Amino acid sequence: MQEVGIKDLFDINFLSDINYSQDGKNAAFVVSKGLPEENKYKSNIYIYSFEEEKIKKLTAFDAEKSIYWLDNENIIFPGARSDKDKELLKKGMPVTFYNKINIHGGEAEKFLTIPARCNSIKAIDEDNFLVSVNYDHNEPDYSKLSPEETEKAVKELTEANSLYKIMDEIPFWANGKGFVNKKRNRLYRYNKKTNELTAISAPLMNVSDHSIDKKSGKIIYSGVEYENKMELISLVYIYDIKTKESKKISLSEDFSIQTARIVNESIILYGIPSKERNSCINSRFYKVSLEGGTPELFNDGDFSLGGGVGSDCKYGGGVSFRIYKDQLYYASLRGYSSYIFTLDNEGKETKISKDVTGSVDCLDVLGEKIVFIGVRDKGLQEIYTLDIKTGEEKQISDFNGEWLKNHFISYPEHFLMENRDGVELDGFVIKPVNYNPDKKYPAIFNIHGGPKAAYGDVLFHEMQHWASQGYFVFFTNPRGSDGKGSEFAYINGERYLNWDYNDLMDFTDKVIELYPQIDAEKIGVTGGSYGGLMVNWMVGHTNRFKAAATQRSISNFISKCLTTDIGYYHNLNQMGTDPWEGADIMWDKSPLKYADKCKTPLLFLHSDEDYRCYMADAFQMFTALKMFDVDSRMCLFHGENHELSRSGKPKNRIKRLEEITSWMDKYLK
Repeated sequence: MQEVGIKDLFDINFLSDINYSQDGKNAAFVVSKGLPEENKYKSNIYIYSFEEEKIKKLTAFDAEKSIYWLDNENIIFPGARSDKDKELLKKGMPVTFYNKINIHGGEAEKFLTIPARCNSIKAIDEDNFLVSVNYDHNEPDYSKLSPEETEKAVKELTEANSLYKIMDEIPFWANGKGFVNKKRNRLYRYNKKTNELTAISAPLMNVSDHSIDKKSGKIIYSGVEYENKMELISLVYIYDIKTKESKKISLSEDFSIQTARIVNESIILYGIPSKERNSCINSRFYKVSLEGGTPELFNDGDFSLGGGVGSDCKYGGGVSFRIYKDQLYYASLRGYSSYIFTLDNEGKETKISKDVTGSVDCLDVLGEKIVFIGVRDKGLQEIYTLDIKTGEEKQISDFNGEWLKNHFISYPEHFLMENRDGVELDGFVIKPVNYNPDKKYPAIFNIHGGPKAAYGDVLFHEMQHWASQGYFVFFTNPRGSDGKGSEFAYINGERYLNWDYNDLMDFTDKVIELYPQIDAEKIGVTGGSYGGLMVNWMVGHTNRFKAAATQRSISNFISKCLTTDIGYYHNLNQMGTDPWEGADIMWDKSPLKYADKCKTPLLFLHSDEDYRCYMADAFQMFTALKMFDVDSRMCLFHGENHELSRSGKPKNRIKRLEEITSWMDKYLK
């Protein structure tokens, strides 16, 4: 057995994107792993055979991240294989290559060459495919250009983009995507025989959700259409595959929609009226006619869709919402764990999962069984099946069992506490490895992002590393977190940085009371995004923490709301005002205002391509602390974005954790 080291993260297998074959005899999924020496991740497709009860590796090119079942025996996935194709992609040419591979063996072969930069693909029939494309309104129509003209146009645009950027709308950039001015996710119909692309959605519509309903012969898609400023008002369209025409579904009021599906000749929406929308309120299921009209509440549950349990031991995505035989199946966070639920034709919800804590990260449904990737028993990701009728759950993979056996793991201990307002909070404590109740230990308080996010008892590599280094680690889900309904999550306006701050301080007091082995004079605090905001806020309002590390943080709401991709709607909504009518309110809520009160040594970690929390906020706070002679240090990561701690380059993830750990060691040991 060994302690959890920083680089041990990259010995963990990350599982994602699980999909049944059409006959249900097999399931395909992606396994990814970090390669620190090469500073990248490798990803390959694997197959689980339900008949043989065996797993086999299907691809070995280390770059397969997307799966689509073409039929029962063939999978297609994007990627360039030949040197010629790779050179075209290197030049930035508007083309996507899809390869086909048989699950029984053999080499992958080129299947489609689509003249566009595709994000996803679905088969309409044998010859036609629905593809979502990264469409740039500023680029020419390449279909009207010769290959030579296309290459010349791409070269000129690439050179221009390296020299300057034109912005005439907001948001003009997006975290993880870079500059997105006049760029949209657009739907097209692609014909394999003619190699023609035909646009389905409007050029300035950003399609966020789409699906094919083969029963009705229709495609439903939704998203926002905007010029100059994106409003959170969704449009819903139905495209008739036979007539090749789109029809807008007129709703009685504006809605913000996460997903829309055709079910039983009606449309089921998961969304919320735009006038009610804010960063805290959960969407709900609504039902509306295919002709439009007034959406009627289909289910009044106050919950969010998706797994929702935070961890740094995940990489890649997957679908957590499915329609099967006109029933809805989805993962949803309840408390500090996620479970699988179904919604029947009357809108009645039934919990299918066992009452086991953990996380459901993605799923698929066929016949009487659900197959899903999740975390059980406080461990790491594996694949499970779930019998819909009996609720029996079975683990069918063992990708990470050896890792768990070979490392000292200090599993989180959960407890409930009441804050000063009588509200119940979930708390977690991880004891140091080789814990001795007769000794005193330093501790690290870890605060999650969001704030509408949640911690659970699933494994967190960074916390296990700190435990292996002799630290207590503690964390909680304060008001503002997900999993307990909209009212619990609602901390906007006057509540913001008030109720949640009190919760975090009450929790710290409770942990020290329950675990007297913690040295109250040697506690550090860290957090990212909203957690970074809270760290910045704390060091200006209390001196009880002896060291702090703030990651991808916020310090000045006046600048934050005007520089980031979601600032002009998300942060203004949180504040309940704007810089013109409420400058004093926004400044009062800005940690930068209290920098002169800070005495706590503060480490800053930020990325120069973080467009969610722009680096200017970190620079302002760092400069202020230097002016007031507070020991502070900045580590700025190049080429990284807001997701550094979850999907950043391996070497940068290693450096990040080394910086935090060294900083805590300096002041707490």
